[in-house]
Amino acid sequence: MKLFALCGNQGWKQRVILSDCMLFVTDTHALIHHITGRKRRLGRRARGTFERVKRGADAVLVPFTVLEEVMLLSEAGKVRLPLPFRDLVISLAQADNFDLGVNDMQLLLEAASFTTLSDPYDRLIVAQARVVGLPLITGDGEIQQSGLVRTVWD
Repeated sequence: MKLFALCGNQGWKQRVILSDCMLFVTDTHALIHHITGRKRRLGRRARGTFERVKRGADAVLVPFTVLEEVMLLSEAGKVRLPLPFRDLVISLAQADNFDLGVNDMQLLLEAASFTTLSDPYDRLIVAQARVVGLPLITGDGEIQQSGLVRTVWD
């Protein structure tokens, strides 16, 4: 995957930090706050993480489910994106420090393995972080309290 071009070619399943480059998964609201410039809405550690990503020191996997939620929130007028959704996705796909996740059978089966989270989008986002073994950037209290995944926020 593209993100490891920055950190070495180890594959997503390894939980290794190579050459000081850290890898993260983002949830929907964290990504929205980052791309809309509402950085004060991010927790201190989340803000620092996105700053390192912006500098190219760290990298983020954006789950397909996050992109789906961003699209739906944008279409409903609940989120105002700085550029059209299509252009945003293309921009993220072309960025060296972002990679776009895919929904596949492994992800679905992982999400089906726990029912402690009520929101189906949250389950798929947490499943993505679990499948790749990376911490999740999230301020969602239910996810943080679940203990299903390591989180980054405050």
